Amino acid sequence: MTLSPYSRRCAVILVAASAAFITYAQSKLPADLDPQSRARLPYLNKSEMDAKGQKALEIFVGKDGTLRGPLAFASYNSGVGQALLDLHNAAVTGGTLDPHTRELAILVACRATNYNLEWNGHEPSGIKAGIDAKVIDVVRNNRPLTGLDEKDATVIRFGRQLFGDKNVDSATFAKAVELWGKRGTMDMVAVMNTYAVSGYFAIAVNERSPEGKPELPAMK
Repeated sequence: MTLSPYSRRCAVILVAASAAFITYAQSKLPADLDPQSRARLPYLNKSEMDAKGQKALEIFVGKDGTLRGPLAFASYNSGVGQALLDLHNAAVTGGTLDPHTRELAILVACRATNYNLEWNGHEPSGIKAGIDAKVIDVVRNNRPLTGLDEKDATVIRFGRQLFGDKNVDSATFAKAVELWGKRGTMDMVAVMNTYAVSGYFAIAVNERSPEGKPELPAMK
């Protein structure tokens, strides 16, 4: 179909208006959110942090010298921030899962906690690790698992049962052990939970995506 010049101009105007509306909506933060952190608490700076906290700062430091990223709010207790970093390193860096499975597990956990920060960071990583965009869409929009590869379906089902049902059934657990072994299954739990913990901190402080970054749609 070929659009007339007038129709093309209208389409361009509509797209620009939609983008402007999204930017405006994102800029209108609730009154209790800090404009810099876009959350209910401000970012910590170096002068407010002890030695443990400053170790996290070395990894997630912003240009203004504040602690940003997934440990930004957990690190209000520096020991908790360090423990969460240790959990991440043990589960992700020291885990047995292949990158495809690990990245999908992370996305499932981010979806379960509406964790926009890490979802936006790991969606490109997931695609790079070979996760089909259709599979990511299933996770993002909580769609049925019909037609998915067995491994992908198992990861998503496992996470949905873990976080949603609060009960992993026998068949799902047995399939995970069959596919990734006992250690791999427990590594999957660890990977999901390290990201879910940061996600729960984000829920508590009502953290919003940075301006211009998308937010996960409401769960259906």
